[in-house]
Amino acid sequence: MTEHASDPGLRVADLLHYSRNASIHELCLPHSLSPLALPQLGDEVWRERQLVRGETLFRQGHGMHALYCVTYGLLKTVIVDNEGREQITGFHFPTELVGLDALPRREHVCMASAVTASRVRVLPLHRLQEAMHQAPALRDAFVDLVGRALAQHEQLLLVVNQRRSIERLAILLLSFSCRLGRNGRAATVLRLPMSRAEIANYLGLTQETVSRAFRRLQTAGMLTVRVKNVTLTDPARLTRCATEGWSETY
Repeated sequence: MTEHASDPGLRVADLLHYSRNASIHELCLPHSLSPLALPQLGDEVWRERQLVRGETLFRQGHGMHALYCVTYGLLKTVIVDNEGREQITGFHFPTELVGLDALPRREHVCMASAVTASRVRVLPLHRLQEAMHQAPALRDAFVDLVGRALAQHEQLLLVVNQRRSIERLAILLLSFSCRLGRNGRAATVLRLPMSRAEIANYLGLTQETVSRAFRRLQTAGMLTVRVKNVTLTDPARLTRCATEGWSETY
């Protein structure tokens, strides 16, 4: 991604709306499933898989057999080009689905691995299809939630690609805040296990640029950083930075 001047026409507010509402825990937790669909899924769906740090969940180019819901930890998805260069395409927190990339062709276009020790809940594709056939309400909910998750991802890529480095970081942190929040409230304390290098890779920046952006936001009083913990001390100003563009007068 290359840096461009801020475009006020980009809908950062839409991005934050999608981030807040694209969680698919309704499809991952037994109590949220339709009673009609639950018997059709079987015990296999509820078996969790443990992943150690760095372990691969699925590989690029492999066939799709299941979707996965993160229940603990953090996963990342990565595309590897023909020359072996890696581009991180997403970070996945608890309640979020991994594997949506394979839905169109039933083949993964990226790989997924654990950033830290993690757990996922396996949703075998054939069982999920059977359940949706038996329960149209589950099918409709799945289509709606997947659509919102994909829209959020596309919106994030669009917005980030058009922004300055410090604005990219602000947008990403606000997205994390929405996705990690509970009961309709955005989180202000973010535990981010990923490295600065991984954040930089995702944003299309250098690690030094990301570190400098963190320092500038901290100096401006918008956040504090303590190792892997980021506290949003002034979310309103951080949102202004994301929506209106960075200004030294904030």
